[in-house]
Amino acid sequence: MLASKGLGTVLRLWLVIATVLPVLAVAAECSDGCMVDSRDGHFRLTLTPVPGDVPLRVHHDWFVDVHTADGQPVELDGLTVSGGMPGHGHGLPSQPRAEQYLGNGRYRVSGFLFNMHGEWNLRFQLVKGSIQDIAETTLALDF
Repeated sequence: MLASKGLGTVLRLWLVIATVLPVLAVAAECSDGCMVDSRDGHFRLTLTPVPGDVPLRVHHDWFVDVHTADGQPVELDGLTVSGGMPGHGHGLPSQPRAEQYLGNGRYRVSGFLFNMHGEWNLRFQLVKGSIQDIAETTLALDF
């Protein structure tokens, strides 16, 4: 009886570790910011989840820092976000929006939601005057 209780505890502990560690690994991947250059080279973005991890099935925000290729902060005329899971054939289950410009090229984008593990593509459409560019990245989330 004690042996089976001990085995059950070990199995439950292993399940918790197997579930939590990948989330922590994903959080570390972008916790200091993921850098993405726009397709035409007009902008460099740094993407940082707020408060520093990427939760599963929870709406959350990201900071998006936008700079020119030579490092100058950019106040955009437009920033939209889309994305999805091409491997599954669906878009994001939410509609993230750049709702707040914080100054010095930093935006707070609200409403990210990742509802499963796998590869998620994120697409940022950027407009500054007559310049329109796109920045894309893929996040491999393993919750």
